[in-house]
Amino acid sequence: MPANTLHTMPPTQPATLRQDAKVIGLIGIAHGVSHFFHLILAPLFPWLKVAFQLSYAELGLLMTVFFIVSGIGQALAGFVVDRVGARTVLFGGLACLALAALALSVAQTYPMLLAGSMLAGLGNSIFHPADFSLLNKRVSAARIGHAFSVHGVSGNLGWAAAALFLTGIAGLSSWRSALVAAAFIPLAVLLLLVLNRDALRTDDARSGASTTAAAVATNGELFAFLRLPAIWMCFTFFVIMALATGGIQSFSATSLHVLYGMPLVWATTGYTAYMLASAAGMVLGGFLAASSSRPDHIIARCFIGAGLVA
Repeated sequence: MPANTLHTMPPTQPATLRQDAKVIGLIGIAHGVSHFFHLILAPLFPWLKVAFQLSYAELGLLMTVFFIVSGIGQALAGFVVDRVGARTVLFGGLACLALAALALSVAQTYPMLLAGSMLAGLGNSIFHPADFSLLNKRVSAARIGHAFSVHGVSGNLGWAAAALFLTGIAGLSSWRSALVAAAFIPLAVLLLLVLNRDALRTDDARSGASTTAAAVATNGELFAFLRLPAIWMCFTFFVIMALATGGIQSFSATSLHVLYGMPLVWATTGYTAYMLASAAGMVLGGFLAASSSRPDHIIARCFIGAGLVA
């Protein structure tokens, strides 16, 4: 067999598995950082309330501006990802999160807290467009369901870790120290992704969907997708889900502490247990999604069950 034939042969299955696992792992870690920063302020509410003499409405506004900026930015980030590449955008988002944590750590007034929250929302806005673009282009179709499952699990683990990490450091030192320590997390992950940047290349993995999207945009139909009923059904579903999840994220620990006199450590642990259970459910969901022909039925049953328990 000629020597050059070896370079034209398709990759073996183990090699493909290693590549998929590497990409899934890298994107999963980055997504965990994104969700960690969803709660960069909420676990610190008891400290911030005293330090800045804030009401619960003012504390809630910090989370509101984070998610408003994140939501608007996410809608625009998809176009940026298509233009400059998902890898570059992902690197920028991680850097922005680190800068936001440092800005929050030195805040002296409530407007400075709002500005830091907005900056964190801007950094968070790029993750889903960048992550899903990379997963769709770099992970084989047979493992894409598991890739999305790991993506969701890593997000829940990020939520769970944030509460323990921030309250633990704040309790031992101060809330400012907790935010400074949090800034090193996205910087460390950014370094990891830069060192493994070849695994996240997308210039040689253009999907058919990307080509079609470019053709549609050229024909002046860039926003044609807004006419699809499925888009608005999904939008409504995720808005309602975000309302419930956001309430639990932002105020579960504080509510348990205020309503039942539960120590903050136990209240935070209760929220962590909730997120770990959600992560376990997502692992199971990856297998269910891969084997079921009616995932909508699974979603309906699970949400009805969760509503009854609540």
